[in-house]
Amino acid sequence: MSMLAGIPGSHKTRIMLNALVNMRVPTLAFSTDSDQDTVASRLLAISTRTPTDTTEQWLRQESDKAKRLLAAFDFIRWDFMPDPSLDDVWLSTYAYHETEGRYPDQIVVDIASDIGHDTGDEWGSLRDLMRQSKVLARETGAHVLLVHHASDSERTKRPCPRRSDIHGKVAAIPELIVTCGVTDVGDLHVACVKNRHAKADANADNHFPMQLDAAMSFVGDYVPRRIYGGWGGDQHDYTQREGW
Repeated sequence: MSMLAGIPGSHKTRIMLNALVNMRVPTLAFSTDSDQDTVASRLLAISTRTPTDTTEQWLRQESDKAKRLLAAFDFIRWDFMPDPSLDDVWLSTYAYHETEGRYPDQIVVDIASDIGHDTGDEWGSLRDLMRQSKVLARETGAHVLLVHHASDSERTKRPCPRRSDIHGKVAAIPELIVTCGVTDVGDLHVACVKNRHAKADANADNHFPMQLDAAMSFVGDYVPRRIYGGWGGDQHDYTQREGW
């Protein structure tokens, strides 16, 4: 069970979508924060490296083309209910097993705080979600990824929130927690603030950059490149954003 957390506007959903595209494993995804058209336009943008302004037009004006391209992502089954309960999550998981003959390899919830507020107690619902997500992972054998908010206040660490900045103080159960955020100049950074099986930095002092092209919803590895100064010239390491 893992968690990706960040303040609003920290590209959490873009990171999650790029991860799903790269992993390409059978996935059941609950998207409470983004509707069907938003997710579809971003998947089209990621796969074709085309701005979302254009891929949104494809959905409206070139539906056959969009449908053909989106078929490459049939390994992801989406549920766009805006406020599902924990029962809805379980029932959708059982329905997946009923139709596919197996559980998904991965279950994603984006955004965790939108799940199960029937009682009106947000903090209690979050704690219930953490416990039930652990049971869900154990029962199905699936990796459960929760996309979650971090507190957005002056005390929240930037660019990447600390483990203690996670909304609702629900960091105890996930085995792996990564936080994300942007610098003052808009660069995307991530930090591993919890890892039950390896080193982590709860204070997010050790964060590293990712390549971000927000217009195309693309997130990838940030690779420093060495520039050679020519014969007799100096050699320096310059970090450049690939493709920028």
